[in-house]
Amino acid sequence: MSQDWQRQPERSNPLMLRLLLWIARALGRRVARGLLVPIVGYFLLTGGAARQASRNYLRRILGREPGWRDIARHFHAFASVSLDRFFLLAGDTRDFDIRIDRPQTVYDLSQSRRGCLLLLAHLGSFEVFRVHGIDDRGLPLRILMDTAHNRMFMSVLRRLNPRLMEAVIDAGQGGPTLVLALKQALDEGSMIGMMSDRHRGGERVVEVDFLGARARLPASPWILAGTLGVPVILAFGLYRGGNRYDVHFELVPGPLALPRANREQALREHAQRYADRMQHHLRGAPYNWFNFYDYWQT
Repeated sequence: MSQDWQRQPERSNPLMLRLLLWIARALGRRVARGLLVPIVGYFLLTGGAARQASRNYLRRILGREPGWRDIARHFHAFASVSLDRFFLLAGDTRDFDIRIDRPQTVYDLSQSRRGCLLLLAHLGSFEVFRVHGIDDRGLPLRILMDTAHNRMFMSVLRRLNPRLMEAVIDAGQGGPTLVLALKQALDEGSMIGMMSDRHRGGERVVEVDFLGARARLPASPWILAGTLGVPVILAFGLYRGGNRYDVHFELVPGPLALPRANREQALREHAQRYADRMQHHLRGAPYNWFNFYDYWQT
């Protein structure tokens, strides 16, 4: 169903998360990464739905029938990025090799302090953007997210970096309250990071071609950009294995007009370009896709 990702139960518990957090902080990243093998094995054996979703995706991106080793590699990449969230959110980047690909147009826009949208995806890591933007560069970056989803994990992350969590705009408030909060942040010159590869139940969607089939993306990023006349930056934080992340920024040519005469066509074109860019980056980093549900609604 369209909101399968919202209905997935949290397959962990507060004790396990706190234990992993303690190991990560007390013993370091290298020791903590050693625990990923049994953790991945557990979820590989017990996560039937996620395993099937991984197989369906890998079949599309690899162009062949994936084996258990492919799925295990996919799960391990997700587990590695999830573990690194603890370190990145705590501001501990000493053991990471983060390489930034930022065109001059994106740099100039970030320095202008003009409000804009930063479109993210469940593709690699999005924590590298938060840490790089807020802690390292002092940029007015706000993150739009549903704080009610994955409550256990969010409760642990709040302990790591209160300053960063203060930058969150709760997407769960919805309606006019959310729109006003977004407009105020944009008027203040903030970058608003928003996940743009998943849609919520009841949300307006746009159908696109993605990895050989039809998929649905949320229309809200493009409606918001077109209505408020703000620039849009695409951001992808690709995990390359080990301690390396490659961060790519791309400025969407603008302004993103939504003419009344062909509004639906314009929405589809904007969303399709975004899907094309996701597909482009996934071709070079196929195990970075972290939507473990029936994304194409097969």
